[in-house]
Amino acid sequence: MTDGATLPSGDVSGLRTRFAAFIAPGLPPDRGDRLGQALGLHPAVGPAGSGPLALLVMDGTTADAESLWLPPVAAWVEPVAGDEDGGGLAELLAEASGTDLYVNLTTATAHDLQLGGRLLAAIGARHPLSGHRRDDIELALHEAVSNALVHGNLGVSGMKELSTQELERFSRDLGDGLADPVLAARRIAIAVRIDPPQDASENGRAVATVEITDQGAGFVPRRPERAGASGRGLDLIASIADGLEIEDGGRRIRLRFRL
Repeated sequence: MTDGATLPSGDVSGLRTRFAAFIAPGLPPDRGDRLGQALGLHPAVGPAGSGPLALLVMDGTTADAESLWLPPVAAWVEPVAGDEDGGGLAELLAEASGTDLYVNLTTATAHDLQLGGRLLAAIGARHPLSGHRRDDIELALHEAVSNALVHGNLGVSGMKELSTQELERFSRDLGDGLADPVLAARRIAIAVRIDPPQDASENGRAVATVEITDQGAGFVPRRPERAGASGRGLDLIASIADGLEIEDGGRRIRLRFRL
């Protein structure tokens, strides 16, 4: 996907989450009021028990607290730069309403958050996971999110070999990408749906479908024997997930996990 393009809209015809209010730590009250009018939501006041909340993320520190990744928060959305009237944010929350959990952040913010672990906490709070299964899913999510951010949005090539020179090159390219305002502003969108078992093949276990979309140049999956030292992430993800699909020229990956 080219720079500045919008992320593809999901199917929001079936409403799964109806937001009751939003929280926006650190947001000036006047802007909060304007965004609230655009979203048709009120800022949450005090303990929230009235329904799912949307967290408006301003930067990596805004969503750093573990409690902000637990119910009732169900969406973590960073306003689009220059979107003072909240129209772009309203579109993102409309997309979020078609999911159970939704994340839409800039690369710079997502990179600071260690997003894979945050996402697992949100899923685990809604569907308890055993220790072994929890660790496996966290590893797969971390790898998938890292691929989208580093190789997708920042365009950093994986390490071709295990060497000090390659590690230094990779670290330098990563730092340069995060310092580039255009690349750092590219977005990652994550949509999660948790469904009851659909048939006997699920063995009575709920299924989480996690769709991760980036704004990078895309990729063509390589055969394992041609992958470099850091190019085996998809193999690792596939060994853990119960389903893996790659779409939109490599810009979107869809994972299924039996919980």
